[in-house]
Amino acid sequence: MVIHQFRPITGGAELQAERLSARLVELGHSMQIFTELRTPNTPKDEILNGVYIHRVNFKMAYDAELKTAAVDTFRFLYENRNSYDIIHAHQAFGHAMVSVVVAKITGKASIIKVACSGEVGDINVFSKFPGAQSALKVLKQADCVVALSKEVENELLDAGFSAARIARIPNGVDTDLFKRRKGFRSQGPFQFILIGRKTPQKGIDVALRAVKMLMDRGLTHFRLVLRGREDPSQNYPLMAQALGVEQLVEFLPFTDAVLDFYHDAHCLILPSRSEGMSNTLLEAMSLEIPVIASDVSGASEIINDNIDGILIPPEAPEALANAMQKIMKKTDLAVKMGQQARLKVANNFSLQSVAQKYSELYNHLYRRVRL
Repeated sequence: MVIHQFRPITGGAELQAERLSARLVELGHSMQIFTELRTPNTPKDEILNGVYIHRVNFKMAYDAELKTAAVDTFRFLYENRNSYDIIHAHQAFGHAMVSVVVAKITGKASIIKVACSGEVGDINVFSKFPGAQSALKVLKQADCVVALSKEVENELLDAGFSAARIARIPNGVDTDLFKRRKGFRSQGPFQFILIGRKTPQKGIDVALRAVKMLMDRGLTHFRLVLRGREDPSQNYPLMAQALGVEQLVEFLPFTDAVLDFYHDAHCLILPSRSEGMSNTLLEAMSLEIPVIASDVSGASEIINDNIDGILIPPEAPEALANAMQKIMKKTDLAVKMGQQARLKVANNFSLQSVAQKYSELYNHLYRRVRL
């Protein structure tokens, strides 16, 4: 697997790569990760859950131009060509382009997993780079492009990718790890949580405006707790203060230890402007937590509205406020939604089933390149 960053950096794409690769090892595949060395005191080489991790001290290719990063990425993959049969690139950026080229030259198979759709999605972002049109022609030569959702698949088709090369495989969640082991907290204010990078993509401004609307309705026995990495370009605590809702909102830093945080919550909100397929959404649903999410890629395919969650339009703070009020007032409905959500995830989005699909894809591509 080729990915720009990896543990100890653990965003959505990184966590999926880590969990998926470990599960593929259990299924008998030899897995290794090629990534950048981004944090001090991190080993260049290590084995984590049976997965070999190689961190390099050069910048991997990101944009569409053939410059130093692309050359260094090519050199590493080519020099290590005897250690792998398939190159599986996470996200459709410059490193994926280089991966496809190396695979073609060395007779390997190549996979690109597209992480996100919409304005900040892989295809839209990559298409704006200088030289993108030529680079996209290379990406289209990948043996398989994995689409997390129907929206991602449609974007690929609109960009000219062959339908025969697209596979629909969702993200997966470890339903054994993310399993409710205690009841919902009965004391204190009702707690909504929002987990993710504190960026405009996640709709944090929408969430804060929804909190303001609830407060104006006289509803104050609740809290919104946001946990995730900061975006230096944004100051959401200042926005909360300007709205007068700072007493109802708490901002917490990122942590890997989220299970207790989930168990203290009554509802997850995800008012994102765009997504691929949210890990936090799957994790919360697996833990029987009722969810409210924007009707965007991924969420719209996971959630049956008002059955196992609530879908709201993006950019709609009033709709979010109404949904939050509904969850607070109709606790029996919220509990039932959480139970239905657990069933949905266990039946359709378990990490075990997703890893099995990738295993079958790997075996298929391996046999094809060996013919």
